[in-house]
Amino acid sequence: MSKLRVGVIGCGKIAQVRHIPEYLACPDAEVIAVCDANPARAAAVASTFGIARAASDYQEIISAEDIDAVSVCTPNNLHAPLSLAALSAGKHVLVEKPMALTWSECLKMTEAARKHQKILMVGMNQRFLPLYRRVKEIVASGQLGAIRQFSSNFHHGGPEGWSVEGANSWFTRRRDAGFGVIGDLGVHKIDLIQWLLHDEVGEVSSYSATFAPHRDVEDAAVMALRMKKGAVGTIHLSWNNPLQDHRTVLYGERGVLMVGETICGITVNTFDGKQWEEEVPPVLRTDGLVNSGVINHFVESVRGGQQPESSGEAVLHAMRVFFAAANGGAFLQGEEPERSV
Repeated sequence: MSKLRVGVIGCGKIAQVRHIPEYLACPDAEVIAVCDANPARAAAVASTFGIARAASDYQEIISAEDIDAVSVCTPNNLHAPLSLAALSAGKHVLVEKPMALTWSECLKMTEAARKHQKILMVGMNQRFLPLYRRVKEIVASGQLGAIRQFSSNFHHGGPEGWSVEGANSWFTRRRDAGFGVIGDLGVHKIDLIQWLLHDEVGEVSSYSATFAPHRDVEDAAVMALRMKKGAVGTIHLSWNNPLQDHRTVLYGERGVLMVGETICGITVNTFDGKQWEEEVPPVLRTDGLVNSGVINHFVESVRGGQQPESSGEAVLHAMRVFFAAANGGAFLQGEEPERSV
């Protein structure tokens, strides 16, 4: 197969710092066009990255015969409609998280991918970081024994500090984002814990709060989870901590693993008195930023004709748990969650 020809829909920060640079650095892909509802932004991004075409109407991207796949990097409320339109037009789709704003939309997206025999991948980037892939190896090795308990934190200072709109970021508006910190950060941690433990959440309860007056979505949350194999744990989320906190602790029957205390560090203490530390550096791009691994995996999956690790199907259960957590109620297997906005 020749190079994968890509169109990027949405020219905000995630497109500018991850999708576009990583496609351009991938020898098996090329960016044919970019699109943004703001024509000036689309033109500026195209100029910056040397991309030939810029559009303000996504239909120009999904109807283009010289485009094989699209990245959907828009506000959350557009993830489902644009992904469905692209799949129906015969394009492969990489969509940013959260996958959609409703459970029914998630199901429609996976059904469309099957119907049209196209790849649908969700950008769950934490799965692809070398640090967490090493943690997963340690868990799978049995050195910690069965994981009985866990805690995982994801704190930063909020999207206002890095999004292209700054204080007016769509992330903080319910009509565009649907959810706040649970949709931005929580869905990552739900997916990560399930993936690390090779297990699924069977029950979740959550509490959330909004502390910043200019935000009309939750900006802090705590989840309590019970896994199907019996482990219990918590996930702590915040947009109000500029010092950041990325620690995850796994408590096994034979030892404890901590990751995220430092940028690349893993510390393991076993109950027989042994301790070791590892440094797992990220893969860096030529510009010095971390390569997410998401783009390369998407391109490889499409070109190889195999389902990606974070396919729409693979992420469905994490989305079910996410919707339940966003609603604050307990989630049990068999329930059909929906959002409450």
